[in-house]
Amino acid sequence: MRDWDRRANRIASAVALVVGILSAPVPAQTRTILAGRVLDVETGALRPATLIRVEGGLVVDVVSAEGRDRPADVVDLGDLTVLPGLIDTHTHVCDETHTGDRWDPWTLPAPAFGIIGVVNARKLLDAGFTTIRNVSEPFYAGVAVRDAIARGDVAGPRVYASGPMISMTGGHGDWGNWMGPPHDDSTPAEAVADGVDEVRRETRDQLRHGVDWIKVAATGGFASAGTQPGAASYTVDEMRAAVEEAAKRGRFVAAHAHGAAGIANAVAAGVRSIEHGSRLDDESIRLMRQHDVVLVADLFGAHYSLVEGNEDWSEKGITDNAAEYEAYAERVARAHRAGVRLAFGTDAGATPHGRGAEQFALMVDAGISPADAIRSATVVAAELLGVGEQAGSIAVGKWADLIAIRGDPLEDVSVLTEVRFVMKGGEIHRWERD
Repeated sequence: MRDWDRRANRIASAVALVVGILSAPVPAQTRTILAGRVLDVETGALRPATLIRVEGGLVVDVVSAEGRDRPADVVDLGDLTVLPGLIDTHTHVCDETHTGDRWDPWTLPAPAFGIIGVVNARKLLDAGFTTIRNVSEPFYAGVAVRDAIARGDVAGPRVYASGPMISMTGGHGDWGNWMGPPHDDSTPAEAVADGVDEVRRETRDQLRHGVDWIKVAATGGFASAGTQPGAASYTVDEMRAAVEEAAKRGRFVAAHAHGAAGIANAVAAGVRSIEHGSRLDDESIRLMRQHDVVLVADLFGAHYSLVEGNEDWSEKGITDNAAEYEAYAERVARAHRAGVRLAFGTDAGATPHGRGAEQFALMVDAGISPADAIRSATVVAAELLGVGEQAGSIAVGKWADLIAIRGDPLEDVSVLTEVRFVMKGGEIHRWERD
């Protein structure tokens, strides 16, 4: 990494600390949550009034409230429904691409990415997302925000962060695609690597800088100039080099992949998750199911761009936005029916931070049950991140990451867009009382 890049990382981390220093949550302590109802996300059943004892940031007891005295330290949530904190496994917390010209990464100083990361982290936490996987940011800004949150300097979800997405020259993650040849210059915000040796070296460099995940571009993308989403990028051997290096440190690789050929290459290389998968086919589904590769399908991201924004994607071969979205939703539902595990991911950053829970309704509209949609953002997401023993459900010994909503999400999953209470690690970050 260049000296300038290292200085940018330090600046982003310092700015993240300063910006969030005033947003302190209510301190963690021993307390008992009285829930009107609790959603057992593993079974899909609603339990009646329940007492959840929290101590040292963990759940230490979960019992029925019937016939029991009201504890002195009770946090009475009335008739609200409590469920585990939500997990978004595909975010760009230091990105505001969805704002269009308001966010111009080509002109912004490096610290700007850390500043906006702090702002967006709080938005995600307020929306009920107590854990996120942040996949690809320039200048390791996501790593800086992660560390500031972990130290307690700023408020935000637990963050599992990658570095910049590793891309081939001219690929989805190559910022040089936007520059004319006379001005083409490598920028330290990106991670361009060609061939097995370069990919291996870049992976090692990112691991040296403390990333939790490695992200590679297995295909072109929609938001990158000069690439096509369906076209494969890296070879199996190139991606396998990243997988092998990550495995040495107990880390995994996520592959940005839209087209079937790129998905097949990524699965063969041993990646843990496929991001997007918008052009997957029956063979993609078969391979992912066979190798237990998780699909992180951003239906909200696609809907926001294609339907809500009605953006012009004609240069990517899309002539009917509504049909393109419906085809994507059908493929995701088909993969789910075939047994491919779905983990919740919204592409926040390309979409507005804080609106991610709108994806639950889109999943249900595609034919996925409310219970399975919620499991994708709890149980399955925690398993993908390797924290299934600590998160994803409300159980003794797990993190005290809890949210509360009004209503029954199994009847109307859209109630998840109106979170009234957020606890992370036993700390109350939001409590909207009547």
